[in-house]
Amino acid sequence: MVENRNELSSFLCCCLQNNFPFFAYQLPKSGMIQIGVQTDLDLKDYHSLSELDEQNGFVFSPFDIESCHKSWFIRSDINLAATEIDSGSIQLLRSADIKMDEAYPLGRIFESPHELYFDQVTKMINDLKQFKLEKAILSRIQMLDGMGMNCAVDSFLKLSESYDSAFVFLVSIPKVGTWIGASPETLLSSKNNAIETVALAGTQKLAGRIVDQIKWEQKEVYEQALVSSYVEKVLENHNVSDYHRTGPVTAQAGNVVHLKTTYMLPNGMNFHQLSNLVQDLHPTPAVCGLPKSKAMDLIREIERHDREYYAGYLGPIESNGSISLFVNLRSMKVLENQMALFVGGGITADSIPEKEWEETCLKAQTLLNVIRS
Repeated sequence: MVENRNELSSFLCCCLQNNFPFFAYQLPKSGMIQIGVQTDLDLKDYHSLSELDEQNGFVFSPFDIESCHKSWFIRSDINLAATEIDSGSIQLLRSADIKMDEAYPLGRIFESPHELYFDQVTKMINDLKQFKLEKAILSRIQMLDGMGMNCAVDSFLKLSESYDSAFVFLVSIPKVGTWIGASPETLLSSKNNAIETVALAGTQKLAGRIVDQIKWEQKEVYEQALVSSYVEKVLENHNVSDYHRTGPVTAQAGNVVHLKTTYMLPNGMNFHQLSNLVQDLHPTPAVCGLPKSKAMDLIREIERHDREYYAGYLGPIESNGSISLFVNLRSMKVLENQMALFVGGGITADSIPEKEWEETCLKAQTLLNVIRS
């Protein structure tokens, strides 16, 4: 726990209450919260990450880049580590004094009940068999009543204290939305002369077991192999062959475990090359399916809700070319008096609807166990 938790909480609450575009995050295994605040509402949207070369800030991109939702870049006009925040930091915020032209609605999101989810899984399984898709991801929404903007900062801080191995984040963009999460999945990271991406799939409850002794069913191994194969194909298309592969291994993420393969890429890729790699990796089969275009069409047809930024990507970028991008998983959109918790799972032709529902409930507990404590 950070020693100046009260000052940090007050600073982040001030950002929210005064409509600053801002971000706060904790990188895996870092134990340090970093915060960036943009001191005006001149927000930049982008189509390709390469447009942001030599910029310092934070990117926030949707799941479906062809949807009405834009990819956004938040500048870090004020850039602070959590340990640097004191009463003077809040005065610095108040001196910026952003003025919104008008109040904006936070919108409404509707829950996905068990019956609807069951029908959607059944239809998706039938379509997978008919159209010979290998895998598609179905998501649903669980609404948390009585928890909204007033709980956002406390929920973020609880997650940062509980999940040291995840990318924990709070990001808020006026007229776009406020999101909180603890993602277990790296999309692409390039920092300190190391480039990394991962293939993550398969889910089990940890249930007090020893991680290294967990056994996996064939369906889960197959799902993970599909994601790994996709990542390797993308690397091949970018003429990257001399990478180092580790896994698949069992990796813990809160109360669940996943199968994870890590790819360490040769150093020397510039920001433009990394941007192109991100463009081809996203969305990965772990959040979309395979073949990707057909799986996307199926998701658009079957899911009745808008994923918005769930299963998109987000993270900090630096002017020196470093990026730390993660898939927006285990996350919630914050509304006025509610939070919309998004969860999903991989569906194959052999899926059993009730087991898929149970998997989404298990994933939801990753956040619920912490924020409701």
